Amino acid sequence: MTDPRRTQLKERRDQVLADLRDLEAQVAAGEIDTAAGAKLRSRYESAAVDVMDSIDNLGPIEPTTRSKRRMLLGTGAFVVAATVVIFSLISAVEPRPDGGFTASGIAAEVAEDPAVDLSAITNDEMEEVVAANPDVIPMRLALGRRYVEAGDFSSALPHYMFVLDREINPEALTYVGWMTYVSGDASTGAALLRRSLEVLPGNPLAEWFLANTLFYGTGETAEAIQLLEAVLRYEELPEEIAVEARRMLDEASG
Repeated sequence: MTDPRRTQLKERRDQVLADLRDLEAQVAAGEIDTAAGAKLRSRYESAAVDVMDSIDNLGPIEPTTRSKRRMLLGTGAFVVAATVVIFSLISAVEPRPDGGFTASGIAAEVAEDPAVDLSAITNDEMEEVVAANPDVIPMRLALGRRYVEAGDFSSALPHYMFVLDREINPEALTYVGWMTYVSGDASTGAALLRRSLEVLPGNPLAEWFLANTLFYGTGETAEAIQLLEAVLRYEELPEEIAVEARRMLDEASG
């Protein structure tokens, strides 16, 4: 039986995300001025973080008649397993300095000094830098990636929402889309991932995320197959991604 608290929280999350989308449209159309928009945006962002934390705190969804793989959606096991595979693709897609900080998941563009090894910088230290320099978007994105790679979605979300408040950023859209899917809202996650690919077509990370969202979340298998085939054409695709993509294609044709 569905936990009524989870249902209420998911409805609240969906409403807050819808309010954020409506707010952006109203600010862009001049219906709400920038100052008022900033106040509302901050309120909605805080509400989004709170409700997603509450959903996480309820624990995993009870098993149903879905396949074992689909049952893992939204549980810690799924997040951990997915993060291991995702990290491989992120490492291949994003630039990193030679001999640098691969293990930390920080992209090269955030290093103002090329000699700085950001793997030695803690998340708390990066938070201090971001707080002191709020509009340094690459640093904020890098910190968000750290949290995603650690499976700490609640810490990542405010940073991505901050970025999206200021620009239509494909990386932020990609990760918010993925986190939305993993938290249980496949349709909204798919919409965000599609928007990311509109802004930056051919991004293999967004294609991989969207393929999984459609295949396991919304059941749009035909589109998922097209995306999986596109991902497999990526020359630097990590082997574990290629193996999983082929397995999904075999499952779709079986």
